[in-house]
Amino acid sequence: MDVLEHALRYAKNGYRVIPIGRGQKSPPIAKWQELATTDHDTITSWWSGPYKGCGIGIATGRWNDPTLFVLDIVDREGKSGSDTLDELEQHHGQLPDTLSVQTGSGGRHLYFVTDQQIPNSASLLGPGIDIRGHGGQVLAPPTIHPNGKPYVWMIDCPKQPAEAPEWLVMLLHRQAPPPTPQQVRDVFLENDAKDSPAARYNASTTWDQLLTADGWHCARIDASGEKHWVRPGKDDREGTSATTMWQGHDILRVFTTSILNLAPGAYSRFGYTAAVHYNGDRSTFAKELIKTNQPPTPPIQQADELIESIFINWSTFWTQDFKNEEWIAKPIIPRHHHVALYAKGGTGKSLVALWIAYRLATGQELFGETQPPFSILYVDYEMSQQLLHERLTQMGATVDTDLSRLHYALLPPLHPLDTADGAKQICDIARLVQAELVIIDTFGRAVQGEENSSDTIRNYYRHTGLALKAEGRGVLRIDHAGKDAARGQRGSSGKNDDVDLVWELLRDDSGLTIKRHKHRHQWIPERVHMQLGKGHDFITIGTKGRDTWDVALEVLTKLGVAQLSQNQAYAKVKAHFADMKQDMPFNEKQFRAAYKHVIDQSTQQAAEQGLSETF
Repeated sequence: MDVLEHALRYAKNGYRVIPIGRGQKSPPIAKWQELATTDHDTITSWWSGPYKGCGIGIATGRWNDPTLFVLDIVDREGKSGSDTLDELEQHHGQLPDTLSVQTGSGGRHLYFVTDQQIPNSASLLGPGIDIRGHGGQVLAPPTIHPNGKPYVWMIDCPKQPAEAPEWLVMLLHRQAPPPTPQQVRDVFLENDAKDSPAARYNASTTWDQLLTADGWHCARIDASGEKHWVRPGKDDREGTSATTMWQGHDILRVFTTSILNLAPGAYSRFGYTAAVHYNGDRSTFAKELIKTNQPPTPPIQQADELIESIFINWSTFWTQDFKNEEWIAKPIIPRHHHVALYAKGGTGKSLVALWIAYRLATGQELFGETQPPFSILYVDYEMSQQLLHERLTQMGATVDTDLSRLHYALLPPLHPLDTADGAKQICDIARLVQAELVIIDTFGRAVQGEENSSDTIRNYYRHTGLALKAEGRGVLRIDHAGKDAARGQRGSSGKNDDVDLVWELLRDDSGLTIKRHKHRHQWIPERVHMQLGKGHDFITIGTKGRDTWDVALEVLTKLGVAQLSQNQAYAKVKAHFADMKQDMPFNEKQFRAAYKHVIDQSTQQAAEQGLSETF
């Protein structure tokens, strides 16, 4: 049974379903909470069209008449949801057998129904147990976890969700007591003023202490000392949920929207604890501190905490699915790679970059491949709105096109990307929009240092490139060619050192060609020929175009035309196919482009031979 058949079966049983991005744990559709459906035709069109090959999410909350919610049991080293559940059952009573899933990460999903609305929450029942309720979703079999392992229904479990026991529903609705009406205005509660309960709490606690206790874990520490935290129940590969020590400030910057009462924004330790454990009631929390007068003692940070955040965990390393080929935009941009595309002015490099961004962000076919839409961050330092409108219109975009995933920053007032401030800004924006690909157009305008200085490139990579790569974001960096295009990008040769792949864009009568220079994988093609058109075929890679280019090069090289004039070479090629009683498989424009390439190669080889003889 394929994914579509699974989705239709779930819908038939009343479960609202939604596609899940490949290698992800979230839907690739905006406003998915409203669009999750049981409609047969909608589901068929999703998994037969733009979301073919995607996983399945089951929306929690409304389900037939009762409310559906799921206990997400997470079992990791130092945080066992199963242990927490055992303690709850010992105290309150055994949970009924119910519909259950083994998750790709080794945990469990336990499905329940109730006649009350259950909100999403993290660790409300204790460490290792998250709740997916109103406005939430869970991955369903046969979806593949980002680590490559599938979700599967547990054997011998009931086929329907059980009724949640009263004690469980009561625990999920427990609230902090309402604040007592105040006769006197508590000035210190408006902020974390000096010598207030808030200030004393901030001084006597640490972020490591508070976040670890609540089930967060530190994924890494970047070069600037900022700690990147992942919320409870989330995998490192899904990105940063919050950070501490941003630009040296002792605050928590929250990006996730999945923690109950913890909205995105900045928090002190007092503000965080009040939000998460006191439903945002700072007054009640402050009075509790005054009453007990026993703020927690901060632990001494051990060296093994740092080791855990920077060293590879070999036990999980080998469980990951490292594919031989993985692309964002095949055959030009591999997934998670940093790619440079350079060309002479007017060749069309920004045009190619915009086409890629537009098609990926809207989930339309790109170079023969169709994928769910990606979130793209395009940082443009050169174009005008008028030109952008003109180009998007040429590409087939209209006012009705959903461009919500194309986050286009036009002439942005960002700090230079070869500085710590600029890196923080672009990384923060990329996290907020959950960008899978960041496009920088063009590099020379995004940095403050001299392009011919290797220090500029090192500073860019140390501050921006390394941070984006650590978060798994792909980068397409647009750049100008130097005066001698054959020598590569303008400026320092170090521009080749900090990227995984370098393309040179060329233009001739037959269309556009990108030529591979530096690369790390053998499966990257040596060159890709593209043709310009209109609308949905604005830039295409035709199989025929690629084959005729290869055939033309092969024939011209075989016939040894490097010493002939263009007319002589053309006559010789025509005679060659006439002798074989075949039509020439390429036109005159394609011949001229291939002839020029053969002559250029011959000239370069002669020059290299002359240099070797000289030295």
